[in-house]
Amino acid sequence: MIDAYCIKAKFLRFDYIKKALGIVIFFLLSVNFCTSAATTSEISLKITNPSSTDRKGEVLEISDVRLNGIKEKAITVKTLDGRTVPSQITNDGSLLVYGDFPAQSTTQYIVTEATKARAMNADTICFGQIRHDMQDDYTWENDRSGYRLYGPSYRAGGGKVSGYDIWTKSVEYPILKERYDGHMKYGISYHKDHGTGMDVYTVGPTLGAGMNALISSDSICYPVAYENCDILDNGPLRVTAKITCFPENIGNDTDVLETRIISLDRGSWLNKTKVKYEGITQSYPITTGIVVHKQNKRGYAIDNDKRYLAYADLTDNPNNGNGVIFIGIVNPQLPDSISYVPFEKEVSDGVGQIQTFATLPPDSEYTYYWGSGWSKSGVKGMESWLKYLADFYLRLQTPLEIKIE
Repeated sequence: MIDAYCIKAKFLRFDYIKKALGIVIFFLLSVNFCTSAATTSEISLKITNPSSTDRKGEVLEISDVRLNGIKEKAITVKTLDGRTVPSQITNDGSLLVYGDFPAQSTTQYIVTEATKARAMNADTICFGQIRHDMQDDYTWENDRSGYRLYGPSYRAGGGKVSGYDIWTKSVEYPILKERYDGHMKYGISYHKDHGTGMDVYTVGPTLGAGMNALISSDSICYPVAYENCDILDNGPLRVTAKITCFPENIGNDTDVLETRIISLDRGSWLNKTKVKYEGITQSYPITTGIVVHKQNKRGYAIDNDKRYLAYADLTDNPNNGNGVIFIGIVNPQLPDSISYVPFEKEVSDGVGQIQTFATLPPDSEYTYYWGSGWSKSGVKGMESWLKYLADFYLRLQTPLEIKIE
């Protein structure tokens, strides 16, 4: 009897242990579920366009500090009806969203964390590369235009080009890598249009298509090529690079180091550039400009309110049917002045430059926008280009309003 009782007691204890373990396991699973639910973030973005102008195909940027805990690289952004929209997390943690923002209306998105497998993989539109097989060119593009900045190998070989170069484009996908590969490996010249655009813009030792530079003793201190290029973002919606120039002597200051952050977004004709100079001990005049070529000496325009300057470049061979390259600069803070400055003698087909002039104090940052469009790819003419530049300035003055819930 005692043995049977002991056996029965053991089974009772075992059943009790099983129940107890079940409760513990359920509790742990519940805690894990609640913890997972607590850490899964979802935010609502309400984007209001207060202006009377539709903003179509624009990249919206939301800084990291406003994202309410969504820090992961894998995220999904959707409209209220469930459509996934292109997005990107930048190198500094900001969220980019590509969409349409109608005038005087509010657009809403839902942002959630996602696994890598479920994250939105938008097509890469913006792309940058360093071509060590071609003078260390840094070349970058979006769906509108492409650009080039010469590198250290070019400078070491005696090159003198300083300003930004332009690659015309008539396709929305990245094409510059294919052009370089074709040019270098198969002898397919990128100076000819094979159906996607070409390189027919002349820079020379000028400001080219929108370069910035300091002025000392009434002379432009042209930066020749870059010393280091660090690509920070490489699509799908933005390409960003940190450019470090070679140290230069400016006035009485030696080894002045210039750095630029250049970013280009999907859908934009203009690059954003933030410039800083380390080592300057006094204020200097700073200029941005566009070279005026002999093929179209009077093809420039300067806004009476100093919001922008523009030029219609007829390319290096107007008789070849190359179309027109429209170039522009927009300053969010109006410069002191804008004027045309003629050269004393012709420089690489250039007869002068249209330039902005402002003053840069030590330890300050200078921000401006520059870029180009092509008559064979979306820009109908100079009037249309000037309207775009004016509208761009207005966008900078009336930013989209962002409400996060």
